[in-house]
Amino acid sequence: MGRQVILKVLLALSLSFQGNSNIPEKPTEVIYLGDSLAQETSQILSYLVYPKKLVPKFFGGTAPCDWLDDDLEVGRNSVVVIQFTGNSITPCMKSGESYLNDQALVEKYDHDIGVLIRKIRADGGRIVLVGQPYRAPSYNADEEVAGINKVYQRYAKNLPYVSFIDAGASVELNGEYSRSLSCNQFDIDCKGGKTVVRGDGAHFCPVAGKNPCPVYSSGAFRYGMAIAGATNNPTKYD
Repeated sequence: MGRQVILKVLLALSLSFQGNSNIPEKPTEVIYLGDSLAQETSQILSYLVYPKKLVPKFFGGTAPCDWLDDDLEVGRNSVVVIQFTGNSITPCMKSGESYLNDQALVEKYDHDIGVLIRKIRADGGRIVLVGQPYRAPSYNADEEVAGINKVYQRYAKNLPYVSFIDAGASVELNGEYSRSLSCNQFDIDCKGGKTVVRGDGAHFCPVAGKNPCPVYSSGAFRYGMAIAGATNNPTKYD
């Protein structure tokens, strides 16, 4: 092959690479997609990812299927943080007259997360999938949480520009649900060496049923810190 032909091939490859909208640029914004846990942690995450702009795309009680038809406004400078904990209370999570649960719920999330990933990657965005914390035993949701986390891990393992962070572990004790944990250096509400991280067994706010939380929330802070670590350096978690 002649030198001129080789140069033409290299030039074509270079132009093809430069024009590939699937290659992310250096992130300047964080699109936060999720449910009430995203809402609880959005303020701390906004602070921790600065100067990147945080774009809110969350609403309590929603599931991935609620966002499939939305314009997420993703570009090649976007990191999209996907955080869904297993809600099944909106119309798109219905099968007949019943809402999906257990393995059927996990399979629905698997499909819909896949659709979201394909849409985001087609627009050139990078993705961070957030591992979910187990809920109190009364919720009977261990199968769902574990299944969703496995879905997130599988996508991150198999796809480029898709990362996984086990943020749920930041509010758990040895991988299990815990209402309170030993205080760290940031906890201003420390009492007897402990701080509440799960006020109602599912959410972080120490005051059950409040979102936004009217007091300091160690759970939201810890969870947000974990997400920020992966968002600011996603390649470390690919």
